[in-house]
Formats: sequence, C-alpha cells, structure tokens
Amino acid sequence: MEQWRSLTGASKTAMICGLLGFVVGITTTHTSNLNGQITCSHMDYGALALGVIAGLAGGTGLSSARTMGEARMLNIAVSGGGLALGVIHVLRGIGQLGGPCG
Repeated sequence: MEQWRSLTGASKTAMICGLLGFVVGITTTHTSNLNGQITCSHMDYGALALGVIAGLAGGTGLSSARTMGEARMLNIAVSGGGLALGVIHVLRGIGQLGGPCG
C-alpha cells in the first residue's frame, strides 16, 4: 500500500488505463467483397481511447518522475509500462496489431 501512495496520479492513471485496455472493447468490423476483392477493416474504440489516455498519462508521469526523490524509479517503471501499453492499445485499436483482419 505504501508503494501505491508513492505513485503520482499520472502513473496510476497510466497503469489503470493500460490494464483496462485489455478488458474494455467497443469494436466494429466491416468486410466487403467487390469483384472477388475482399477488404476488411477493424476498429476497437475502447482500446484506442484507453491507449491514448494511458500513453499521455505515461508520458506525463515520466516527465514528472525526473524530479522526484525516493519513489523516482518506481514512477519511471510504472509510467514507462503505461506508455508502452498505450502504444500497444492504439495499434490494437486501429487494427494494426491483432484483430480479425490480420
């Protein structure tokens, strides 16, 4: 519990949104067949929105952790992880990573 209290709000937000991006999904998938040419598009708006929030919060947490004292490394690790998860969720959200159209 002490470690949770030492995290900044941005680090907490990055971690929570980064994890929620695996659970929350609002998806659309469109396929079409025109003269034998099959096209597919997929969007996951839940992963996209939470990825953007996690990425922004992770970047903010990283920049604010530079001036911290004792909990600096913990905040850098959590914010960096949130930033990485944010990038993954944005790529998932726009259908570039995973998804049925792959």
